[in-house]
Amino acid sequence: MTTQTQGSVLDLAHPSRPKPTTMSDKSVFIIAHHGRLQKYFDTKEIRYGVQWQIARLVTIGHITYEDVAIPELDKLRGPNQFAAPLVDNLYGGHSSEIDEVSGAFFDREKAATSPWKELDHEYERVSSLERFHRHADGWYGGRVHFTASLKMHGDASKASELSNYKIILDRPELGSSSRLSRQFGSYAIVRVRVSRKAMNKVARSTLITFFSQGFLLCGIIYRAFYAKDTSVFLVATNELYETLPCLPRHACPPPQTFMAFLNWHNPIQLNCLQSMAKWASRFALGLSNSVPGIDLGSNDISVIDDIVAGDSIMTDGCGFINLAAMKKMCAIFHWDTYPTAIQCRIAGAKGLLIMHPDSFTNDSDAPRVWLRPSQIKIKYPNNFPMPRAWVTIDVLRSSHLRCPSCLSAEIIVNLADNGVPFEAFLGVIRENLDEVVDKLLVWDGPAAMFELWYHVAKAGGVVAARKAREAAGEARMRGLSEKDDEEEDEDDLESFGDSPQSAAWWADELSGCPSSICETILVMLDAGFTPQGCPFLADKIKNFARSSVKAYLKHPRLEVSMSCTAWMVPDPKGVLAPDEIQILTRDAKFPQPDGTMSHFIVGDVLIARYPCKLPTDVQKVKAVTKPELSNYIDVIVCPVQGSRRFADILAGGDYDGDKAIAIWEPAIVTSFKNAPLCHSLPPEDLLSNFNKDSCAVADLVQEHGLHPSMVEARIQSFLLGGLQSNTQVGRYSNFHDVAVYTLGYSHMETIRLAYMFCHILDSAKSGLTVCPEVLQRDVHKFQKRAPSWKETEEEATYEKNELNVNRPHTLPDFIMDVITREAKRYGNIKLSRVQSAIPEANFRDTALLKPWEKAKERVARMQLLDQDCSARMDLELCHVQAHVEAVFLEYKAKVKSSFTTLKIERRQDILRSLTRQFARNPIPEFLCFSEDDLAHLKASYAYKIDPEGGFAFCVAMRDVGYIKARSQGPSKAVSHAFYDKFTIRKSLFN
Repeated sequence: MTTQTQGSVLDLAHPSRPKPTTMSDKSVFIIAHHGRLQKYFDTKEIRYGVQWQIARLVTIGHITYEDVAIPELDKLRGPNQFAAPLVDNLYGGHSSEIDEVSGAFFDREKAATSPWKELDHEYERVSSLERFHRHADGWYGGRVHFTASLKMHGDASKASELSNYKIILDRPELGSSSRLSRQFGSYAIVRVRVSRKAMNKVARSTLITFFSQGFLLCGIIYRAFYAKDTSVFLVATNELYETLPCLPRHACPPPQTFMAFLNWHNPIQLNCLQSMAKWASRFALGLSNSVPGIDLGSNDISVIDDIVAGDSIMTDGCGFINLAAMKKMCAIFHWDTYPTAIQCRIAGAKGLLIMHPDSFTNDSDAPRVWLRPSQIKIKYPNNFPMPRAWVTIDVLRSSHLRCPSCLSAEIIVNLADNGVPFEAFLGVIRENLDEVVDKLLVWDGPAAMFELWYHVAKAGGVVAARKAREAAGEARMRGLSEKDDEEEDEDDLESFGDSPQSAAWWADELSGCPSSICETILVMLDAGFTPQGCPFLADKIKNFARSSVKAYLKHPRLEVSMSCTAWMVPDPKGVLAPDEIQILTRDAKFPQPDGTMSHFIVGDVLIARYPCKLPTDVQKVKAVTKPELSNYIDVIVCPVQGSRRFADILAGGDYDGDKAIAIWEPAIVTSFKNAPLCHSLPPEDLLSNFNKDSCAVADLVQEHGLHPSMVEARIQSFLLGGLQSNTQVGRYSNFHDVAVYTLGYSHMETIRLAYMFCHILDSAKSGLTVCPEVLQRDVHKFQKRAPSWKETEEEATYEKNELNVNRPHTLPDFIMDVITREAKRYGNIKLSRVQSAIPEANFRDTALLKPWEKAKERVARMQLLDQDCSARMDLELCHVQAHVEAVFLEYKAKVKSSFTTLKIERRQDILRSLTRQFARNPIPEFLCFSEDDLAHLKASYAYKIDPEGGFAFCVAMRDVGYIKARSQGPSKAVSHAFYDKFTIRKSLFN
C-alpha cells in the first residue's frame, strides 16, 4: 500500500482533498463488497443507506450479491427515506410493515427512530458551508449510527485463525451525534461490537491483529481508530481497493487518509509529551455523545490558571462560561432557565463550565469561555483560524439535581462500617416498600383515581420516559436519561446502539395500547376505568405492584428522602472552608427533619461518590450557605481551600462532571464517623502490582523515518489498546467484594484490591496492566462464589457447583446480609397485602358490551320494518363476529404464559401484527355501519368474548377507552401529541 505522508501541522485544520491511495501491501477483510455491482451502484446513484441494507442481508447470509439483479436497482434509486425500506421487500423475504391500515400511524415513532430521512439530510447538505454542524434552522448531522458485530463461525478451536471471524451488519438507527460524526459524516464511523464468545475464546493480541487490517464495505476501506471494552470504532479512509478506479459516489464528504484523520482530531506532533496510551484514549472525546451549541471566535476562548495546592489541582476539570454564552445556549436548547453548569467538549478540552463569578464579566455581550490547563487534553495549532468543529461548544448535558437519591450496596457498606446503625437502613427499607405498595392500593375517595394516576406515573417514570423517547439522541443532554449514577460513562459512548423492528416502549398507535404496564394503567384510568370495576386494570395494578416489589428485593437500593445527587463544582469565590460545602436548589424541594421543605441544606451532611470502595469515599462535612455563591444552584459547591482537592478524597474524583450524593438524614448522619484519611492514599507499593507501557508520543514521532505503514501499525496497536473484556474490571470488583466479606472493609488487602480496581478502570489511559503473577495470586485467594446477599434467585439457581463464600465468625454481622433478610421478610408481607387487596374478580362492564348489544337490538327492530335491510345488517355483524373470533384465536395462540419472557421489541411486534389484522375490515364494503361504528363494534365484541382477559384492550384500547369515557358522561378527545405531554401534579389533591 502506498500511503500519503502527513503534511505539516498547519494542514491539520483545513486539509486539502487528498488523492486516494491504493491498497497493496496490507491485508483487507471484506465485510461486504462486490466490485461489478459497486460500479452499477455508482452509475445509478444508489445511496449509502440502500447499499448498507443490501450488505446487511449479505452478511447475515440471507442473500448473496449475485441475487441482486441489475434491472431491479432502478427501484432503489432516489432518497434513502423511500428506497432503503424497499430492500427488505425485494430481498428480505417479507412485505413492508406499512400497509393501508397502519400507514398513517407511527409517524412520531418513525421520526424519532428511523435513520433514513436523516441520512438524506446529510446527503443534501454535504456541500453547504456548515456541512453537518448546526445550521440556522437548528439541524445538525452525524446522528445515524452504523453498527456491526464481530462473531466467530466454524471451529472454535481455531479461534486464532482470522478467517474464522465474520462481521454482521446491524440495521442503522437514529441516535445521538458526536464531533467526529458531524465533521466526517455518519457513514464515516462504524462501531463493531465483539461478541462475548470471541472475547472469551480469542487472545486479545489476536483481536488487535485482526482489527489492524483494512475493512472493505460497499467500496470503502475503513480502519480501526479507537477501542473501548468490547467495541471497536472504524473510520472511512480514502484508500482504494485494487479493483476500484476511484472512491464510490456515496463516500461523501470524501474521506481523508487514515493519518490525516488521526491528526485532525489529535495532532501527534503537537501532543508528543503524552504517553501513547493517553494519546490514544483522547479519541473518546471526539466520539462523546454531544449536541452542538454555539460557535465561538478563537479569541473568545481563554486559558486561565488552575488553583493548585502542593501537587493537588483544586479546580481540576472545571472552567467558566459567561452569561452571554449561556443565554445563547438557552435559546438553542430551550432550557427553562440558565443552568449553573454545562458538561461539554470545546477545542481540545473537556469537563464542566460554570457561570463566571464576576458580574462585570457577565455584563459583556460577547459569548466567552475560560478553560483551565487541567481541562485541555488535546493541543491544537494556534497560529491560524480554528475550524468550526474545534470552536463549537459541544454540550453533553446541563446541570440538574435529583432529590431524593438511592443508595446502592457500595455506599451502604461504607456507611455501616463507619458507624451507622443497622436499624437506620432497615427503617428506610420498610418506608421504601410501603411507598411502593400502599399508594397503589388506595382506591376510595373523590380524588383516589387522580392520586393513583399520579403515583403510577411517578413510580414508572412515565413523563420522563415519554420525553426521552421523542428526544432520541438528545435525551442525555436534556437530563432525561435514567442511567444510574454509578453506571455513568465518562466518555459517554453508550447510546451507540442497535435498532429493533419496533422501538422499545413506544405505544401501538394503531390500537392505542401503550407498551409499558405503567402507561397502560394510566391510559385506562384517564378513560374512566377503575380497578374495582375492571379486572384487567386491577390485574395490571397487581402485576405492577408485584414487579416493583420484586425489583426492589432483587437489588435493594435504599431511597433516602433526605438526600440528593448533583455535580460537584469547585468554589468559584474561594469562600468555603476545607470542610464546608453548599447545596442550593431553585425550588423548595429539600425535605427537612422538622417536616418542612427548603431550597437549601444547613448542618452536617454526608458526601459520597461512585465507585465507593474505600472507607474514606464517604465524608461528613458541613453544609452552609454563602451569599457570594447564591447563584450556584442545583450543584454541590466544594471548597478550593485546604491542602488537597476535596473531590479527590471521594474515590479520586475531580470536577469534570463527577456526581456526588449528599445525605442529611439525621438517623444516618449523626452516628457516622469519618474514616482515617490514610485510607484515601494508595499503598506505597501499589504500582509494583502493574506493568506499564511507557512508550511516549515523542518516541514514536522520532520513528517517522521508518516506512509509513510500520509507523501506522505501531500507532494502531495503541489505538486498539482499550479492546478488552470487562472481565478484568468485573473480576477485581468481585475480588474486592469477597475481601470485604471475608477480611473486613478496612483490611489492608481489601484496601489494596479497591485501588487495584480503580487503576484497572483507568488502564486504557494509564497504560497499566496487572502483572501476571499478581493476577494469579489474587485469583487463587479471592476468585470465589459471591456472597449469597449479592446473588439474585436466578443466579443462585444457576450456580450449583460452588458454595457461596462464608462470613467468618470472628467478624460481626454483615449489613447486606441483614438488609437482604429484612427486605425479603417485609417484601413478602407487602406481596401478601397486594394479593389480598386485589382479589380475583368476575365482572362484566356493561358499558363496553353496550355497542354490540345495541347493534343486535337494532337488527331485531329493523326486521319488523325491512327484512332485506335487517338481513344485510345481520350479515355484516356476522362478518364482524367471525373476524374478531379469528383474531382472538391467533391472539390466544401467540400471547401465552411465556409471552412476557420475550424481549419487549418482539412482544411489540407480535401485538402490532395482531392489531393490524384486527383493524382491517372483514369485508370490502359495509353499508349499514360507518367506520367509527365498525371500530366500536369490533372493540365491544372483542370484550364480550374475553371479558376477564386483555384481548380487547390489547387490540382496541383506544376504542374501548372511547366507549368507556362516553359512558361516564361528558368527555373530550385529545391527540397523542398533546396527551403525552399531560401530567397531574401532586398539588391537585394535596
